[in-house]
Amino acid sequence: MARQTRMLAGLLAVVMLLVVGCQPNRRVLEEREALYIQNQELQEQLNGARTALEVCERDRSNLLDEIERLKRELAAKPEVIVPDNAFAGIAGIETEATDTQIKVRVPGDVLFASGSVELKADSKNTLSEIARVIRREYPNQLIRVEGHTDNDPIRKSEWEDNLELSLQRSAAVHRHLQSAGLKMDRMYAAGFGEARPASTKERSRRVEIVVLFAE
Repeated sequence: MARQTRMLAGLLAVVMLLVVGCQPNRRVLEEREALYIQNQELQEQLNGARTALEVCERDRSNLLDEIERLKRELAAKPEVIVPDNAFAGIAGIETEATDTQIKVRVPGDVLFASGSVELKADSKNTLSEIARVIRREYPNQLIRVEGHTDNDPIRKSEWEDNLELSLQRSAAVHRHLQSAGLKMDRMYAAGFGEARPASTKERSRRVEIVVLFAE
């Protein structure tokens, strides 16, 4: 009986040792399992972040392409004729507008006789109407008066060349606009001669009154 008791005690001791020895292994397994689950979750988050980044890069690339397309369209876009503006009610002129200026184009044949720099009587009314609009709508803007001619050489008039003719014509218009109430310190005259031709010789002979929003 005593022997059996000792054997039983020894067996219990062995079992206890096994139990105690297995506890650390179980904790390691549990920690390992927790780390594995955490790693899986992080991997899923990383995959999601990569997918979102790819979408953002694709959207960014599409946006850059769209910006470049709009830049090309803007660069290729010609100046637009704008009939509906403050000068629209004045007969016999054309207007052309951009973000930086408005051109009021008056045909040279309306303003002057051939080779002359003296304003025709009827043209003075047109110029006075233009001056009224400028005083009302653009009183603080700088005004450039441009003279232009066709490329026919000067033969019968007293002017040395088309450049001098264009300068004298722009000066004549400048003087009339000044007499119609525009401030002299907000205007200047320029002559381009035949350097900036239009589509025809008739259209090339012109004076352009340019309202400048930036220069």
